[in-house]
Amino acid sequence: MNKIHPTAIIHPTVKIGEGNFIGPYVVIEENVIIGNNNYFGPFCIIGDIGESINFFNSARKGVEIGDNNRFTKQVTIDSGTVLPTKIKNNTLWLKNAHAGHDVVANDFIQVRCNGIIGGHVELKENAKIFLNAIIHPRLVVPKSCIIGMGAVVVKKTELIENGVYIGSPARLLRINNI
Repeated sequence: MNKIHPTAIIHPTVKIGEGNFIGPYVVIEENVIIGNNNYFGPFCIIGDIGESINFFNSARKGVEIGDNNRFTKQVTIDSGTVLPTKIKNNTLWLKNAHAGHDVVANDFIQVRCNGIIGGHVELKENAKIFLNAIIHPRLVVPKSCIIGMGAVVVKKTELIENGVYIGSPARLLRINNI
């Protein structure tokens, strides 16, 4: 059974699994599919039109959300413009985190407060994006990669698996052996 706050706004085309919590003032737009046991805190916006100059007037391709994800307060997940934006399973999105259009967030990723993921980015398994970090569009963040607090990953940043990155522009600090 889902628990949906009476102030939530959910488009009639949304498909929702079981055991979800949808909190106060959450907005879930058209063409969104939500799996099971997800948590959406206050003021989250899921599936709004992607902020791409080329696609402002295009049809929304939607968002697909798997199971056991947690979106705390004011998280925004944009609709895909080419394919659906995908949030897989067991992810954590903290206050004001943002996933741009056409993002693919694989299992067990974390995006901490104010983390910004540009459009068409793929976050591989176990990637962690810390406070106020920014990921340039059309990049791949490798498996178990950590983007440190305030880091800015630019187009030319070469990210490696298990790398820990800091600074602006982001640079490799060390390899995470944990």
